Amino acid sequence: MATIRKVNETTFEIDLGEVKTISFKLEEDFLREIDEMTKMLGYSNRSDLIRDAIIEYIQYLKSIENEEKKKI
Repeated sequence: MATIRKVNETTFEIDLGEVKTISFKLEEDFLREIDEMTKMLGYSNRSDLIRDAIIEYIQYLKSIENEEKKKI
């Protein structure tokens, strides 16, 4: 069962089990770019695109870290 918690006057957190909802602010132009990429790449919504982009970026950072460790 989902639970809803009020974080502040404008933000609520919905606990769906293992999935957490977060909010953040983006400039209007950047959000338009995200929406264009969402459509172009066939995502059903921008949240899925943003989640996948974050996952890819974290994997990228980890690969850089691993490469640096190999040099030592």
